Amino acid sequence: MSALPRAIGRLRTRLRPQSIAGQIALLVVAGIAVAHVVATAAFLILHEPQNPDTLPGVAAGRLSTLVRLLDEADPAARPALLASGRSLPLIRVEAWDGAVPQNTAPVPNLPVINRLRVGAGRPLTVVDLSTPASGQEQADGLLHIGVVTPNGAALQATLPNGPLRPPRQGALIFTVVFLALTLALLCVWATRALTAPLARLAGAAEAFGTRDDHVALPEAGPREVIAVSRALDRMRARVRRLIDDRTQMLAAISHDLRTPITRLRLRAEFIEDEHARTATLRDLEQMNGLVEAALSFVRDGQTRDAGSLGLVDLASVVQTVCDDFSDFGAPVSVGRSRHVLVQGRPEELQRAITNLVDNAVKYGGQAEVQMETSERGIRVCVLDQGPGIPDSERDAMLQPFVRGDRARNLNEASGFGLGLSIVLAIVEAHNGRLILENRREGGLCAAIELPLAAQVYAGRTAQSASPLPARAA
Repeated sequence: MSALPRAIGRLRTRLRPQSIAGQIALLVVAGIAVAHVVATAAFLILHEPQNPDTLPGVAAGRLSTLVRLLDEADPAARPALLASGRSLPLIRVEAWDGAVPQNTAPVPNLPVINRLRVGAGRPLTVVDLSTPASGQEQADGLLHIGVVTPNGAALQATLPNGPLRPPRQGALIFTVVFLALTLALLCVWATRALTAPLARLAGAAEAFGTRDDHVALPEAGPREVIAVSRALDRMRARVRRLIDDRTQMLAAISHDLRTPITRLRLRAEFIEDEHARTATLRDLEQMNGLVEAALSFVRDGQTRDAGSLGLVDLASVVQTVCDDFSDFGAPVSVGRSRHVLVQGRPEELQRAITNLVDNAVKYGGQAEVQMETSERGIRVCVLDQGPGIPDSERDAMLQPFVRGDRARNLNEASGFGLGLSIVLAIVEAHNGRLILENRREGGLCAAIELPLAAQVYAGRTAQSASPLPARAA
């Protein structure tokens, strides 16, 4: 039994156009076909019968025309007109002297009588001439009446009595609305089915290089989308190889430099000249710091699996960093703090905040850490009293090995330009954002915005509940 649905799915895939142009053309043709089908069905349902003479309203209209002619004609010509009216279908017309039988009931207010009065266009005297002897006519749905016009013309007629069929305006409006809704739903469904692979492709391209780089590329859809998807997959593989090669090369160089630096430090201890020995040791210490910073950048800049994240009390991390600086006598304080839970790795978050506080102390003389809520969740602000960062150099400061020493009037040995790069890598790995803003009262505000753990969990729950992308059969 399961082979039949698979066969139908393969047949449907083969019959469906594989290109975007073909699918759009199929959508247009399908819309036109649906419109014609609905219009044909409406015509068959709403059309009038082929023989309108059987309708009571048509018979009443013809009788009103005859009554109007008799009223306007010369009395001598009325018998001839009345004789010609005897050929009208479904109507029996006879002469009448205008005498009303006894015990005659008033004419009922019937739709046929109302149509007769309206069609005549003048006041008529209509009498019900039905008698008990004409019960068979009433059983057959016929009405026997006498009509007297204002100019004295009189006749008696037998015509069908039944409900009039009003124009089906409601049904026509319903048909038009149903047709519009059907076409709209068809277009929306087909358009979403056509653009869904493009949306998945855009999502996979947007997620590339982030911690959520697990979005599957579309494997079904138009031929052009599949071609772009495969090209993007090959590009992702090449970029990953380049990043891995760069990371391995930088890690290997940094690691291998430790041994010669250690040997040079030992040899420098035997230099007799005090000034030369001090300068050499200072240069070696700077080289060792550069190696350590490079290794840290490689380690913290790598993308990690989301499964290794845990719940972290961010206020405890901030307090730990500030206490460590205070133990060494650095002017670091906590202005505002609140206990919130974020999802991340505590050692990396501690390193990111440490780098920001270290920069604030180094370049601004002191640091004040504040925690406040934001639209993205929680915001950790590190404030200093330094010269700030010019707007033209703010983006460049986030690049590796770019320093702002000239803007802050410091010497060459102040750093290696990796502190903010490491912070940026850690924050982005935690789905956060790093913001550098100059304060109005002077100094810099380096802020980290992180989503709360509840927000991250809600987003993953919604993502897991979403339907999986369709795959080719």
